[in-house]
Amino acid sequence: MKNKIMDKIKKLLKNKTFIIFLILLIILIICLILLRGVFFPGHGSNYGNRLDGINKISFTDKDKKSVTDFLSADEKVKTAKMNIHGKIINVIFDVNKDVGKDDAKNIANASLEKFSDEVKEFYDIQFIVTKTEEEGTEVQITKDDGTTATEISKEFPIMGYKNSSKSSIVW
Repeated sequence: MKNKIMDKIKKLLKNKTFIIFLILLIILIICLILLRGVFFPGHGSNYGNRLDGINKISFTDKDKKSVTDFLSADEKVKTAKMNIHGKIINVIFDVNKDVGKDDAKNIANASLEKFSDEVKEFYDIQFIVTKTEEEGTEVQITKDDGTTATEISKEFPIMGYKNSSKSSIVW
């Protein structure tokens, strides 16, 4: 009986169609497993493992208040706030009407000193500088159809970003 079964298996293995079918079936099973992992991921964190070690970094409400108080204390700044999303710290401040882009960048660079080295090396810090009272300047533009129009050009908002692996802000 054992020999009959072995003979049938050997006969099947000699059949090229069966071997091709078997290979295609294995490939299909592998593809289904991979697709399941892509389209139906586990129920882990939205950030995956990118936030590993965040509990080891001390960045308290007192530290946040220190930065926003520093910004608010500057006479060129109207309002300042901060929010954190995962590993990104958003520092948002609104400047007065008479403040230029270079002054705003200098204020942001100075506020970077209020963050500890530990925080600067772990978090990405993004600066968003607005000027709500900005009036802008009128400029003439030429549209694609050849007609001209007047638009108001504004310098603000501006954004700067400091990557955790860098030491300076890129504007």
